[in-house]
Amino acid sequence: MSPLVELLLHEGVTYPRFANALKKTFLEAAQNVLETDSARVTDSRISVLSGVHRKDVREWRRAGRPRPQAKIAGAVMAVFTRWASDPDYSDENGRPRTLDRAGGPGSFEALAASVSNDVHPRTVLQELTRLGVVRLTQGESNGSGDKVSLCAEAFVPQKGAAEMLQLFADNVGDHIAAAKHNLIGERPPMLEQSVYADSLTPESAAALSALARQIWSSAFREFARKATALDRQDKRKPGADQRVRFGMYYYHGPNDEP
Repeated sequence: MSPLVELLLHEGVTYPRFANALKKTFLEAAQNVLETDSARVTDSRISVLSGVHRKDVREWRRAGRPRPQAKIAGAVMAVFTRWASDPDYSDENGRPRTLDRAGGPGSFEALAASVSNDVHPRTVLQELTRLGVVRLTQGESNGSGDKVSLCAEAFVPQKGAAEMLQLFADNVGDHIAAAKHNLIGERPPMLEQSVYADSLTPESAAALSALARQIWSSAFREFARKATALDRQDKRKPGADQRVRFGMYYYHGPNDEP
């Protein structure tokens, strides 16, 4: 937890503020555990399981769970992923090609519309541009001839701390979820592996960093292409209620012990 606490302190989040924010998570998790065990869900049971005072439990349950709001971040990420992996939007070398902003199949508007009907393509483009992930090249004054191109190999917004924090929460949250699944013995086990090496020079660590990026670029495109094809195939099928997240990380730093 040390890296997380250092990040919190860097962002000005103190222990009391963090503990107060975590209270809601404990309450939600306690209710989920009771429901999974088919146990009767009461204020007392949630309080005993979570350690949160009954008064706080009662107020939380009275307020109810707010309905999740549609996130533009999800549509933005989906557009980026499809653009970076779908052959329909790639050149002969498999690289994301520059798209016409408007038009029929193969345009940015068609790409955005194929991913989400909830967020207008113009809104998605504005957000991608704001984050520095795409570049818009103006054409005629009436908007015709506008071109849109990707500026990044991976979805790493140059601007927007909120988006970066959301990515952090989603990625780390699902990583922990996979590890928890394995630790409590659920079957089948999920993929959660890593390779560790130490006693390396900075030059060797840099070489491995470059190799990791190269491997990820290849794995990302292969996985995203398959995921896109299956997403199209499974849409509106009964039982299509599963989500997946496939990721990779690389870290280097000094050894913990001399």
